[in-house]
Amino acid sequence: MQGFFEAQSVAVVGVSDRPDNLGRSIVINLSTFRFAGGIHLVGPRGGSFMGMPIHGSVAELPAGVDLAVMLAPARAVPGLVEDCGRAGIRRVIIESAGFGEKGGDGDALQGQLRDAAKRWGIRFIGPNCLGVMSIPNGLVVPFAPLPDIYRQGGVSVVSQSGGVGIAYLSLLAHEGLGVARFASIGNKLDVDECDLLEYLIDDPLTDIVVMYLEGVGDGRRLLRLLRSTSKPVLVQKANRGALSRDIASSHTASLAGDDAVVEAALDQGGAVRFHDGHSLANAVRALSLPAMRGDRLAVISRSGGHAVQVADSCEEHGFALAAFGPELFELIGQRCRAGVVRLTNPLDLGDVFDFDTYVDLVSAALEQPEVDGVVFLHTYTGPSEQQQSQRLIARLSELGRSARKPVAVVVVTDPEEQASLRRANGYPLFAEPTDAIQALALLRDQTRREALAPSQGPVVELDHGAVRGAMARAGERGAAVDVALELVRAAGIPTAPGRLVRSGSEARLAVRELGLPAAAKLSSPALSHKSDLGGVRLGLGTLAEVERQVRELLELLRQRAPDDPQAGVLIQPMAGKGLDLIIGARCDPQFGPVVVAGFGGVLVEIMGQVALRVAPIDLEQARAMLRGLPGSALFDGVRGGGPLDLDAAAQAIVRVGALLEAAPEIAELDINPFRIFPVGQGGLALDARVFTRALSDSSDSSDSSDSSD
Repeated sequence: MQGFFEAQSVAVVGVSDRPDNLGRSIVINLSTFRFAGGIHLVGPRGGSFMGMPIHGSVAELPAGVDLAVMLAPARAVPGLVEDCGRAGIRRVIIESAGFGEKGGDGDALQGQLRDAAKRWGIRFIGPNCLGVMSIPNGLVVPFAPLPDIYRQGGVSVVSQSGGVGIAYLSLLAHEGLGVARFASIGNKLDVDECDLLEYLIDDPLTDIVVMYLEGVGDGRRLLRLLRSTSKPVLVQKANRGALSRDIASSHTASLAGDDAVVEAALDQGGAVRFHDGHSLANAVRALSLPAMRGDRLAVISRSGGHAVQVADSCEEHGFALAAFGPELFELIGQRCRAGVVRLTNPLDLGDVFDFDTYVDLVSAALEQPEVDGVVFLHTYTGPSEQQQSQRLIARLSELGRSARKPVAVVVVTDPEEQASLRRANGYPLFAEPTDAIQALALLRDQTRREALAPSQGPVVELDHGAVRGAMARAGERGAAVDVALELVRAAGIPTAPGRLVRSGSEARLAVRELGLPAAAKLSSPALSHKSDLGGVRLGLGTLAEVERQVRELLELLRQRAPDDPQAGVLIQPMAGKGLDLIIGARCDPQFGPVVVAGFGGVLVEIMGQVALRVAPIDLEQARAMLRGLPGSALFDGVRGGGPLDLDAAAQAIVRVGALLEAAPEIAELDINPFRIFPVGQGGLALDARVFTRALSDSSDSSDSSDSSD
């Protein structure tokens, strides 16, 4: 990837002497941002531009060109890539559109492009992209003319959309926050977000990575990379719902994934997800500050009303107001008139107008061990305090840059003045008190996350022979209930005993072995929604009742699944009282096995929420899934009942994830219900279903979505 950002010689392919030629803008950008390397122009019409000759073909270029940037008609691009290969150019950026995002002949051109690059060992970015920017060396090659307004700094941006990426850069410039690298990846036919993230993680010029994605190609690699770095990664994942899918598909040839899975994966990887420019700016401001290693804040304010707002926001975000030590009170006593300043936190400065004292108070607060971070609120309007305030903000910015603790500076003034202060100081300034506290909360949580050792995933022992045996009995679409429970049992998850019967007499024998009261349910991979068909009969108290219900169910099977050799009726003893959960997993096309857990039966409909994680997960993560569910107080017992065996459910969640990794042909598995009993009594899988997929088609996850019987 370094070849795209540190090239010493660049060829711009597709330049002409026509005024409306977009390739000329690439050359202008290289000049505007003072690229010091060699610049070579290529275009079939020849001529010259900006005093440089336009070569008629790639073959005419001098030796030693590192990078080619193409903006030519799509039909010409595969041939031009071949020409680059012959000329020894191994890095290419293709800004031309008209490929997979268009469909039709664009798909064919995309295949030709891929084949040409593969023949010559060429790595390329695009097509249908805006190119890259490397601010430190002036390698700026988008075809849109760009102003030289970007401060050099530590934020790097990877964007699937060129327009969104440029909007991010403009936002960072407006905020006075520095930029290192930028890459617009478009159709990401070769180089994708993971390739660039891996590079930026090791890039010494990059401190924070910002990503805009409409689709994720290799979710498991993305998750591994996120877990591997302590650098903050901020992600806006668009294309979240049905309304945006057609637009995104035509725009960048991406397909929408399951947004709940994306959300879980980003959270597990330690990424910060944002949804708009305001939250992006606030997150970058926060993460540009030193680490926040605790919950104790010192708040110093010129405005009593704003101090009250900060105190409210502190409580909302779990911050404590630090107790000031005697050193700070002594300084206040020396500098401020008696009775003017109330010695509390927040510290309302009242009518103290000594700006030097403001700086000294912030410095003194930072030195106190009881303080983990400082919020300073400054308000001014009009010209009377403008110059003095500008000097104050500059001094606070320098203090904040040298401090080992975060200093969040809130400036309440007119927007034009705020923008001027940001550009002048290059320090993160906040316009609203609540924004500052939200940012510090994000910084605190990120600091804590970085301090945790990354989970390596659990070591789960499965009976692989039993797993393969059960899978061999499953059909092309899935498994009957008895086989599904056998598979669950092979994963080490306790299951209710059961017997598959195909006659009334067999049912009578099964009941004598298993006991009464009993349950009888349809068992056929062709009939997954048993309850909807009247295929579950519970609380059967006599042999006669069992026999009668089994005959009815067998007749239902003859009507609904006459050609299913696996079909039968599963007889089980009724389980004791407990709390029903749904525990399941499915194979996501981008992220692989994901596990879900929620309250089972009617509760999953009432609560309306399940917890989801990308497998593998450990026991602690599984517990956190359950504790994060709305209504999790049910686990602690209700109406005099004792606490329930949460660990039994957590173990089942971990093992379900391990099962899907061990048997990748499982597209979806549901245990519903998994019943947990009081602490020490464990839990039981009472019902299960399994859908399978052909491994030759990795995109086929399952055509089923309903996870309850």
